[in-house]
Amino acid sequence: MPSVVSSSPFLSLRPDHDCGRSKEQTALPTRTFASLNGIANGVNGDTNGSHSHNGTNGHANSHANALTNGLTNGHANGTHAHQEDEFLKLESPQQDLLLLHGPRQKYSLERAKDIPELRGDNEILVQVLAIGLNPVDWKGADYGFSQPSYPWINGRDFAGIVVKAARSQPSRVQQGDIVFGPSTDYRDVRKAAYQEYVVTTDYNVARIPQNVNVKEGAALGVAFVAAAVSLGVSFGLDFTTSRSAPAGPDFLKLVRQLNPRDVPEDVRDECFNGISTAERPQPGEWLAIWGANSTSGQIALQLAKLAGLKVACVADLAKGGQRLAELGADFMVDKYDPKRAIEILRAVTGNKLRFAFDCTGKETAEYLEQALQSSTSNGLNSHLLGLTGLPKQAAPGVVHHKMPIKLFHEAHDFGESLMQWLEELLVAKALRLPEVDIAEGGLAGINDALDRLRSGTVSGKRIVVPVGKDTNSNNNTPQPQTPAASTNSYGADGHIHSGDDMTYHDRINADPDRLKFAYWVPNVSGGLVISKIPQRTHWDLKSNVRYAKTAERFGFEYALSQIRFMAGYGADNQHEPVSFSQALLGATERLKVIAALLPGPWNPAVAAKQIASIDHYCDGRIAVNVVSGWFKAEFTSIGQWWLDHAERYRRSREFIACLKGIWTEEKFSFAGDFYQFHDYTLKPKPLVLPGRPYPEIFQGGNSEDAKENAANVSDFYFMNGNTLEGFQEQIRDVKAKATKAGREGQVRFALNGFVICRDTEEEAFRVLQEIQGKADVEAVEGFRQQVQNAGAASKEKGGMWANSKAEDLVQYNDGFKTKLIGTKEQIAERICLLKSLGVSILLVAFLHYDEEIEQFGREILPLVRELEKEGRGKDEAFEIGLTGEVYRKK
Repeated sequence: MPSVVSSSPFLSLRPDHDCGRSKEQTALPTRTFASLNGIANGVNGDTNGSHSHNGTNGHANSHANALTNGLTNGHANGTHAHQEDEFLKLESPQQDLLLLHGPRQKYSLERAKDIPELRGDNEILVQVLAIGLNPVDWKGADYGFSQPSYPWINGRDFAGIVVKAARSQPSRVQQGDIVFGPSTDYRDVRKAAYQEYVVTTDYNVARIPQNVNVKEGAALGVAFVAAAVSLGVSFGLDFTTSRSAPAGPDFLKLVRQLNPRDVPEDVRDECFNGISTAERPQPGEWLAIWGANSTSGQIALQLAKLAGLKVACVADLAKGGQRLAELGADFMVDKYDPKRAIEILRAVTGNKLRFAFDCTGKETAEYLEQALQSSTSNGLNSHLLGLTGLPKQAAPGVVHHKMPIKLFHEAHDFGESLMQWLEELLVAKALRLPEVDIAEGGLAGINDALDRLRSGTVSGKRIVVPVGKDTNSNNNTPQPQTPAASTNSYGADGHIHSGDDMTYHDRINADPDRLKFAYWVPNVSGGLVISKIPQRTHWDLKSNVRYAKTAERFGFEYALSQIRFMAGYGADNQHEPVSFSQALLGATERLKVIAALLPGPWNPAVAAKQIASIDHYCDGRIAVNVVSGWFKAEFTSIGQWWLDHAERYRRSREFIACLKGIWTEEKFSFAGDFYQFHDYTLKPKPLVLPGRPYPEIFQGGNSEDAKENAANVSDFYFMNGNTLEGFQEQIRDVKAKATKAGREGQVRFALNGFVICRDTEEEAFRVLQEIQGKADVEAVEGFRQQVQNAGAASKEKGGMWANSKAEDLVQYNDGFKTKLIGTKEQIAERICLLKSLGVSILLVAFLHYDEEIEQFGREILPLVRELEKEGRGKDEAFEIGLTGEVYRKK
């Protein structure tokens, strides 16, 4: 059995001389990788002695188990001596790995594949124990970058055991050492982390000290290299002056001693001309970090403090302020008011800020540039580095920098120096390490873990996937202590990317029990009110793309495209909703867009085909809203039968049943009164995603017919504004009908509301009065007459719009009745009440989309999330006691 070598501060396993053979064994069997860990062939049913996989990642399990046993059984005495390379004696070694066969696909677990071969004298082979996940691992897969060809292997951060040392000796790293490192050379699949065995170089890994958890190491590599290269090379920060920790190298001096021809051409200018010697930062100068909560930001803060700089952090202080203070930030400013943050940075630094480091995105890099000193009497420039983007043009007196990451794997001496210093810092406990979120399942579980990154449900931690058994079992290795959100990942250009400014979206939507927010897409003219009041809301595609990008960046998760086939009631121009939804999906990356469909003009086969194709284009972000219809002329003018109220809903029910059948059945047959199918096959079908077997189906209406449809076939039931008693009755009725239909708990509720948020409640109501006072009376009256075909035409005479007054109809879906009118605090409180009633999605509209979408995301959504964290929105009686009077029937 391998044993722990304890003569150094680093974890290491002594190779087993007998490769798992007992002394009595005379015949030499064919050996698997398990033999390196003292596990004889024939274990777990491998009676033939050949390579066998029993369960996921059997090889990694054996090594990880050996590591656990070695740490548990005590430390062996002695030094690490040269051992015969037993690895070379193994016959036909194989491994499991994850392959990506094309864009927008899941990674596929492939078994019994070849081990990557060593080529260079400095290359080593590492058996992977844990993998750190980065957003690029799903973004690259979804959007087709960082994969030069297919099939391809991804993965950037790893920790594991060296099973084959470098041919070049002496080397800092030997067989049996436990190491971690980042794969910055993403074009070489041998070095990708999503496999049981990884090739890297001995100068691109750090050995893990006894006091560091293996899983912490798997989360650290990319962040440390990014921060150290940015500060040490691009800014020229000299780490040799550190007094509170092991002194580091002068990276800039080291790089400029290299032969320029040995430095990759695309980073050569940054390395040799990026900053002059005279402009290098001196102890006592200020460094500003925007996005300091990220892992790279936290590491950069610590390294800058070690070199004697003063550090100003711009971050979400409610989430990470205490942590940043513990790491030594000299002052902090909240990021949610960028203009104010810039003013504070200027004031605190005495308008002498010369160095700024952005971890978030192009927009925040632009903010930082505004805080920099633009000119000095001594002629020194200011310097801005953006990990994820930079302004298009540099301001006068400001030099832009891009991190020359390639130096790490291209320049031996540079990489060795960087990793050796990291080892010294870890041994001295001079770095606080990131907190990790452990995802189970080994390689096979990585797809699910990446889905968590996609959905934004992970906040403040790095996801780490152990490839083998738990390496912490029964040992005294310290557990992670420090939260550090990392949104950084490598893009196709070799630079770090943050996910296109989606960090706020991810953080604000981390709670799986949250209420979700949607907005009405103004794809028809006239805005969302039938009023002559001036509106800063536009219906063209360019404006709507801007609204969609703003909405998803600020926390909205859904958008609903409207359907109109004819002009009228303030909507003189209308874009078709399915094609418009597709355009918005192509311009966004997180937002789900709900496209309205109208049975009659649409056949379910055509609709199913359209939506299934779009579902593939957008990676499962399309949904549908089936509208039964209220505007008679929209049907009769194009030769469609105008049915009475009950029949329109019966047709919609068949339409939805057909959509679901076509999407989920191999051969779909249906014999209805409105639609007939016989062995109809649709390929490709929509994507099957966790918790979503087909695109979500929404449907609205207040009538009994609408409720029956929701209970029997729909996923979401849209409600208009109502009284408290009205909401309660609707939700109670639909739930009861769903239970009767055998669909208990399968119908969720969405609610329409119009938001008017102002500094005071009085000001908000003045805006409401102005909207209603300037109503387009003729258009409102026409709308009122047409909607008599809706709820008033139902058998109970009490459905949609049946009880709406003229002032209510100024907003198409009784949005004023939802009472989201007042201060941000009042609106947040009322939203908690609506959630407690059973609302899962709140669909909102605004008077001025140009600014109010962002205002809602900045000011109201965070308040709702804070209230949800306090447990609000769960106790209906409690919420009614606080806010119910606003909604009670008068």
